[in-house]
Amino acid sequence: MDNKTRTRHTLISIILLIILFALPALILSQHYTAGSGFLAMIYFGQNFQKTALPDVKEISPVTSSTWGYDGQFYAQLALHPGLKDPNLANALDNPVYRARRIGLSLLAFCLGLGKPTWILQIYALLNFFFWLVLLLAIYHFVGLKKPRDWLLAFALLWSTGTLVSVARSLPDLPATVLGVLALFSNNNWIMAATLLGISGLFKETSVLSFTAIPWSNGPIKSNIKRLVISVMILILPIALWLIYVHMRMPSGSAMGTNNFNYPLFGIIHKLGGSVSELAIGVGHISFYDQAVLISEIICALSLTVQAIYLFTIPELSSATWRFGIGFAILFTLLGDNVWVNQYAYCRVLLPLTFSFNLMIHEYEKDYKYWIWYLLGNGGMCGMLIYSLL
Repeated sequence: MDNKTRTRHTLISIILLIILFALPALILSQHYTAGSGFLAMIYFGQNFQKTALPDVKEISPVTSSTWGYDGQFYAQLALHPGLKDPNLANALDNPVYRARRIGLSLLAFCLGLGKPTWILQIYALLNFFFWLVLLLAIYHFVGLKKPRDWLLAFALLWSTGTLVSVARSLPDLPATVLGVLALFSNNNWIMAATLLGISGLFKETSVLSFTAIPWSNGPIKSNIKRLVISVMILILPIALWLIYVHMRMPSGSAMGTNNFNYPLFGIIHKLGGSVSELAIGVGHISFYDQAVLISEIICALSLTVQAIYLFTIPELSSATWRFGIGFAILFTLLGDNVWVNQYAYCRVLLPLTFSFNLMIHEYEKDYKYWIWYLLGNGGMCGMLIYSLL
């Protein structure tokens, strides 16, 4: 490669990198205020202000909506990750459900050195940090040399599930990134098991990816020993934490309903309802509402393609396939409460999206790659539409 060609490739890479950073940068700029910093990313809701922790009330973060979003509860956990504050149970909508996802909150507490103002600002920005970690992991372990490498980067870093986790300070992206780092651990089974075990503390559904550990290498006796140690690393931390949570926290009243359904009932009801609503609303609803409905339909179809790919092209020997297949199964069982909008189901199924894209990047060639990529990612841009409209 001559100098002219090398310079051109470098310039293209810089341009693509700038474009890649555009949406996260837009999200950060939209949520920043001089008085509150990045606290608007936590989405504290007006209806929860009365029950919020005293430290939160003193800092007076921006109240962005009536109900806010889930990050407001994990942010308050970050102030007291030991669960010993008597006000904490009243501040959370569902204490047990929220407290079992302690990983991101605990990390913010440690980095914030126990100071409430620092903790909340750090908590708000941690997802952007994990976004950067994911970018660096793709660069280091995959490379950003070929067009398909850049397509992989955009599919993972611009996915609706990824960006909504960044925009609303949620544990979904950090948990998934830890799982991806486990996949990139070069068959270091202890490191892989440790990273996956930690991801379970960030979000308990990460247990669906625990089979991604390198489980077979060498004599049977060594494999059994590896399996036993790996299971202990994977299960023991989250099991002990769950026991502690149930000892310290009440279950609360917001338990959630319709999170699960009979196989495929949820996705069928989602698609049927969205198509019907769009057909009835044509000519009667705004362009924005029509765009949202169309986006919902295409997004749900894209996730369906991702699940179909993992089901129909099983690679039992691939840790990447094992990382996502549990979430492909989860896809078939999700209920109406999760399928309500793509901000919910895209982040719940984020490991499915990551597994799918890593799989086609590794295994699919030529036109098959393009077909799977376009069908599987065509609807995974809801945050982009939201930002532009």
